[in-house]
This record gives sequence, structure tokens and C-alpha cells, in this order.
Amino acid sequence: MEFVRPDSGCAMTARPNLRMPGARNGLRIVVDARQVFRPQRRGIGKTLINLYTTLAELRPHWNFLLVHQFETAVPQLDPLRNLGKKRIDFCGLNRFDLWEQAVLPIAASAARADILHAPANTGPKRSAVPVVVNIHDLIPLETAPNTEETRLWLARVKLISERSRHILTGSEYSKRKLVEVLGTPADKITVNAWAPDKSVVRIEDPAAIAAAKARCGLHPSEAYLFAFGASDPRKNTAGLLQAYATLPAGVRREFRLLIVGIQEASLPEFQSLAAALGIEDAVRLCGFSPEEDVAPLLSGAAVLCFASKYEGFGLPILDAFTCGTPLLAGNRTSLPEVGGDAAHYIDPYDLDSFRDGLLTMLTDEAYRCTLSARGLERGRLFTWERTAETVARVFESAAGARAR
Repeated sequence: MEFVRPDSGCAMTARPNLRMPGARNGLRIVVDARQVFRPQRRGIGKTLINLYTTLAELRPHWNFLLVHQFETAVPQLDPLRNLGKKRIDFCGLNRFDLWEQAVLPIAASAARADILHAPANTGPKRSAVPVVVNIHDLIPLETAPNTEETRLWLARVKLISERSRHILTGSEYSKRKLVEVLGTPADKITVNAWAPDKSVVRIEDPAAIAAAKARCGLHPSEAYLFAFGASDPRKNTAGLLQAYATLPAGVRREFRLLIVGIQEASLPEFQSLAAALGIEDAVRLCGFSPEEDVAPLLSGAAVLCFASKYEGFGLPILDAFTCGTPLLAGNRTSLPEVGGDAAHYIDPYDLDSFRDGLLTMLTDEAYRCTLSARGLERGRLFTWERTAETVARVFESAAGARAR
């Protein structure tokens, strides 16, 4: 059954089949692609675009259907003939999680899929099609362990971990947590590291970097410390502002602080904090930047600060490596596993450690050059071809288990 929104009203219309692209030669994969089509796309959405554009090329005889809920253009997907897109949406789907629990498994069955890929920690409680789920992390359990919301979320994650055919996760750290907390058998989990965003490449053109800086309120000649911010406390945006405020005034004059990606509703909170710390003139706080600005902003930065308190992987690390940007990172959870010897690590909970790390990075140009070279080398270990091949093997195994 294919559900589509009619031209007006909230009624539901139906058609007899939800067609997959191409002929039936290889596996049929249906993907929960809501994260891909969100208007403001974050990490999971970006990785899915990179994964499936690669996988569709590596497995041209397979057929993929990205099922989604939002009307957003994703031109990277258009050239791939074995990759289809289908929007399914009508009034009431967001109540009781009906889209994930009812529409998604029905769509997979209607498409006669071999595998349903649930890429964002949860999935349908019941599915006639075998489910492969990505469980990236157990962050709510770490950041708000005693809330009712976390208890309900954890119950959903545990259920999908038990009922799925196989689990993918991005780091050995996350795998250990799934085994320890959920009791998942280790052999049911495959660690599959992500790779750098394909749209992020090292930018050498000073004019392109200057234009991106100008859109963030920086003068072309200003050097800057760069970070991705968020209202989520684990991203440590407030901690970065506090640590930056403790730097010598001369260092702050030489290196501005640019933070992008902050939700619009949270900007006033961080602007007020910067003012209270007396650094509002040295700081540029911005909302979501266009995706095409990420590479020039990274390429032009003196340092990327990624001092998160908790990550299941840490995608900005790889983007920094691609751009040759020296990296300062938190020393907790998965970040040292991903960054290896190509980052300067600080304790994100310790203001002195944070300050000392910033001071070391910003005052030692030779050290920054060393980390830049290490990052470029380490970044070559992470490729979408390797990531996609691992996913393909997991899908083949899960589909084979179904046949048996």
C-alpha cells in the first residue's frame, strides 16, 4: 500500500503497490530516510546520503527505496537509477509514533523488501521484513538517566535491539555500551565507522573562505577558532565560551571564536552568556550555516574545537581531517578512538584542562601543523567504500538468515 498526501485536506489516498526502482535482480532495501529529507539536516541525514549514494553504485543490481515524510530536495540522489524515493505523509502520523510503527513496516512489506534499514536508534516493534538497525549511542541514558522520557526511549531501543536481525554501530565504545547496558550479544553487533562527508573537501581558494567568513560576520583577515554549537549541554557550547573567556586578552584578539549550528531559539541564551563573560566582541554566534559553507569555514580555521562530553562517533573529526584543520577534542567516549594520535585532547568537564588545551593550540603554530598533517593521514583510513561494503555484507547476511 502506498500512502500519499492529496492536494488538499488530510484524507488518505491509496494505490495498490509501492514500487521499487529497477528490475528484481539483487536485494531490495527499504530505508527509513526521514533524517535525509529534514529541512535542517544533521549528522544521520548526511551520513545516509553518503552511504546510499555509495552503496547504490557498489551494488548496481540491488534496489533501494528511501521512504520519507518531508518534501525537501536532495539532488545527490537523483542520478542513481536503482535508488528510489517515496514520500508518505498524512495528518495524524506523528501521533503515537504511527509513521515508524505502522507506515514504515507496511511500506517495507508492500515493496517486498528483503531488508528494512532503521538508521536512527529505534524502529518498528513488529515487522514482517527483517530489520537492520543503527544504534549510534545511548546518550539519553548518560545525560538524563532518571527521566521518564529516557526510560521510555531506552525501552524502545532495547526492544529493537532484541527484535532486529542485526545491529550496526559506529565505534567500539558504543558496542561496549550496548553489550553492557542492553545485554545485546556481541556477535549481533557490527562496528562500522563512518567516513567524511563527501561534500566536505579542503578549500584552498582564499576568496571562497573569505566569503563564508563574511556570512558569519568575520573580516577576511581575522583568524578564528571554529566550533559546531548546539543547545544540547553535552555539546559543551557553554563550556567553550567559558574556557575561551579565560584566555589572555591578546590571544582572544588574535583568534576570534566562531560557533555555528546553534538552534535559533538558543542563540539569545549563548549571546547573554558571552556578554556576561565580557567576550561578546570576540565571539560570533551563528545559527545553521549552509552546508556549502562548512568546508571553507573548516579549511580557514586555525583550530576546530570539538570538546563534546559524549558522542557515539564524532563526524566533525573526520571533516576536520579532510580539510587539514588542527583538532582539539574531548577525551571521553568515542572521540579518542576516532581521533587517534591526530588530536589534542582535553577533559571537557575540567575548565583548566579546556583552557590549557586552547592556549596550547592557539599559541603553538608548529604543533598545529603537526596535528594537521596527522589528521590528513588518519582521515585516509575512513572511506565510504569501506563503510558501504560493511553495510552490504550485513544486509546480505541478514537477508540470507531470513531465507534459511
